[in-house]
Amino acid sequence: MPAKALSVGIATVTDSKEVLILINGHNKARALAASVEGGVSQKWTCSALQMHPAAIIACDEPACGELTVDTYKYFLDIEKAERL
Repeated sequence: MPAKALSVGIATVTDSKEVLILINGHNKARALAASVEGGVSQKWTCSALQMHPAAIIACDEPACGELTVDTYKYFLDIEKAERL
């Protein structure tokens, strides 16, 4: 596994022990929604992280613009629980 990389294949990512994805800006909102709420798909390769045991997606509020309200609230509740 590479220690650092800007671009790697999906197999390398899914084989990693831990994965951190940073998503910011409204221009990434559609990709975030498809990756989190949609099924695993080759169209949205990030969606493969739904099956990863130690994947974290960190995103800003504009990137959450296309998530359904229930999904957004669910992840906010998880974040609050982790802070306690």
